[in-house]
Formats: sequence, C-alpha cells, structure tokens
Amino acid sequence: MYQRDVFIKEIIKSLESDKSIYFLSADFGAPALDELRERFPNNFLHCGISEQAMLDIASGLALDGKKVFVYAMAPFLSLRSIEQAKCGAGLMNLPICVISVGIGLGYADAGPTHYSTEDFACFRAIVGSSIYTPGDNISTKMIANDMLKNPKFSYIRLDRDSLPNISPEINHEDFVNGFKIYGKIDKKKVILISHGKMLHNCMELYKNEPEKFICVDIFRSKPFPKNLPKKVSICKGILVVDEQTPSGNLSSCVFEGFSSQNYFPKIISKSLPEKYVFENGGRSYLLKKFGLSNEDIILATKQIID
Repeated sequence: MYQRDVFIKEIIKSLESDKSIYFLSADFGAPALDELRERFPNNFLHCGISEQAMLDIASGLALDGKKVFVYAMAPFLSLRSIEQAKCGAGLMNLPICVISVGIGLGYADAGPTHYSTEDFACFRAIVGSSIYTPGDNISTKMIANDMLKNPKFSYIRLDRDSLPNISPEINHEDFVNGFKIYGKIDKKKVILISHGKMLHNCMELYKNEPEKFICVDIFRSKPFPKNLPKKVSICKGILVVDEQTPSGNLSSCVFEGFSSQNYFPKIISKSLPEKYVFENGGRSYLLKKFGLSNEDIILATKQIID
C-alpha cells in the first residue's frame, strides 16, 4: 500500500467519530482519497489546481477550530503555496497538517518541473513547522495518528513509491525522540543517517555489513532530535544521505543539530548536485546518474573509513 493511502485511511477512521476533521486536496488518483470523498463529502473539499487558495482556506478552517489536513503533489504544494503556509500556519501558529506526495525524484517520469528537490528546505525555513519523512507504512501510520491526536503545523513528506516496512514497529520512546537506531553503537562504525526512500538504501548497506555500519531513521527532522548527537557521538563518522539539493537539506539539518550541542563529528553529505536536472527517466536511473546509487553511497563511506 502507498504511504498516502495509509495516511488517508487513518483520517477516514477518525472521521467516523470526529466531524471536526477537514481534508482539502489539490490532487486526484489515490484510492483512499476516493473513499474519503465518497464517505465524508461534507468534510472533503477539492480545491482544484489551486494550492495557494487551498492553504488560505485551510487557515480559515483552522481559525474556526477545525482539524485541517491539506494534500497535493510535493513540487507544487511546497513551492507554489509557501507564502500562504508562512502567513497562515506559521505567523498565526495554526495547526495545519500539510501532506505532500512525490518528494525528491518521485515523479522522475514527469520531468524536472515535477522533481521536488527543495521542499525540505522550504518548509524547514518556516518558523514553528515540524517536518516528518516516514520511510515506510509503519512510521506513516504512527505519524498520521499523532497528527490526529495532537494537531500542529506540520509538513509530512510522503514518497510516491510503495516502500516496504523496515521493522515491525517503532516503540513509543523512539517515536517521541523522532528517530530509530538500527545496530549497536560502536566507535569503529560509520553512522548512516537518512529518511524516506533513501533510508532503504542505507538499510541495505547496514544489513550487508552490520560490523561496519549503523543506520539511523530520522523520520522527524524538525524539531531536530535532541537525543541523537549524544547517542552516536562516539562513532567513527557520519554519512547523511538525502534526495534533495544541498542547500538547506537533511545534511544541513544534521550539521546544525550536532553543532548546536557542541558535537563535531566528521560528517559527510551525499545528496543531489547543486544544479537543475534537465533530464527525465526512471528514478533508479536518475539516482545512479547523480551519485545516489548504493555503490555511490559505499564509496562515500570510504571518506570516513579511510
């Protein structure tokens, strides 16, 4: 099942008893979205290809005390409506949950206008935002339920692909902390930090060579997990893998998060290049072309190991 369907199904369950929930969409095409629209037409509003207006409507509903969720494709939701997100959810501190789908190179078949390689930096820059990038359906479901129980201004980054579950569960402590560590902490090991789809590449490396690597799923990157630096600071070094361009991406987030607590380990960034990609094709093809294949990640770890 796709992450978006997992998330929306949790909203549908809550709508059965809580009619204060409103779901606004600028997209079609998700089976769960069709179910929500058919079962709860009074709580669903399709805004057309008008992401800016959708965020303004969401602000009005939130001011009226409603639990508001907005949903659209990541490249358009993050860039086209960024001013509305700032002036509504940000400046007025409104508990709007912004759900984007197709982060990174998720829409690789649609060309560069549909690549979402700056969305993390955009929403990270808005004061008061929380950012979540689940790597599988387990974490997606937990994040959805948290947003329903504890509404706040949040940006949820969902993948377009169907991602296999990484582990059977994330315990309550890990969820509150915002990250989950796979492997035993050791000063001789390299830490691989990632989220979303790229987390699976890092997990593959960790499973193949657990004596060399530890993998960290940082599913909540803002607020930055305050317990993470101390937990992994003894390790040999850190490689941050992210499907975004360099400015303001996850690597920047990790650098700032560690240095703010006076931890300065060796940190290497592995991300997309600082340029626009005028090429389309399959996602695997593009990741390989721009240095984010498994082989490229292994080579990057050698900068720490050597």
